[in-house]
Amino acid sequence: MRTKQIIGLIVLSCIVASLGVLAGLIAWLGAATGLRVGLLIAAGLIGPYLAVVGPWQRRWGATTAEVSCAMPGDELLRPDAPSTTRAISIDVSPEVVFPWLLQIGYGRGGWYSYDWIDNDGKPSAERIDPALQRLAVGDRIEMLPGFGPVAREIVPNHHIVCGGEMDSWCLLVESTPGGRTRLISRWRQDWPKSAGTYVWIALSDPGAFLMEQKMLRRIRDLAERDGAVKRVMQEIMLSCGRR
Repeated sequence: MRTKQIIGLIVLSCIVASLGVLAGLIAWLGAATGLRVGLLIAAGLIGPYLAVVGPWQRRWGATTAEVSCAMPGDELLRPDAPSTTRAISIDVSPEVVFPWLLQIGYGRGGWYSYDWIDNDGKPSAERIDPALQRLAVGDRIEMLPGFGPVAREIVPNHHIVCGGEMDSWCLLVESTPGGRTRLISRWRQDWPKSAGTYVWIALSDPGAFLMEQKMLRRIRDLAERDGAVKRVMQEIMLSCGRR
């Protein structure tokens, strides 16, 4: 599958680039000094990410109240399980946004993110497809074939909760004044504490942020486009009715 290959190439490229920099430092400065400088550079990159960038991106777009409030699906894992909450404002009602959420997934409407990476390189949906509006509890929202969270609860025009025994994901649309919507995404994980888990988090954490913020922004743009078309059609109908 193309998505697996691309992700593998990205990870491999990062590893090769890091080893290349380290080899260059060793060749230039000698083994001992090169290793020390390499460790200092790594610490200079990892430290700020852990202290500043990581905490910021795990609550990208979300208010303090949204980060701290309870959401559907939180009860699936222990209360202190690590979580990520991201959000975006959309200038249409929840009823316009929610159909886009029902279409999410590989082999469905795509992930509305960087299509050259996910959905096997196929473009994400640009229109609401009635055939993709039938998401039901028990359906898997695939990230890769056979891999992805299973839908656990669906409340129309409000939220979708997915997850398994060790993770959960909630997409929630909340009405705000002026007919607008807050789209909130919360991921929670209760993965086993192991070296493999920490390595996977270190590799996937930045990429997950880049993909999800793109997804949220693209859903916003698509929903607002549909909302604008709907308003124009309503104005035309009213104008025709007055005549």
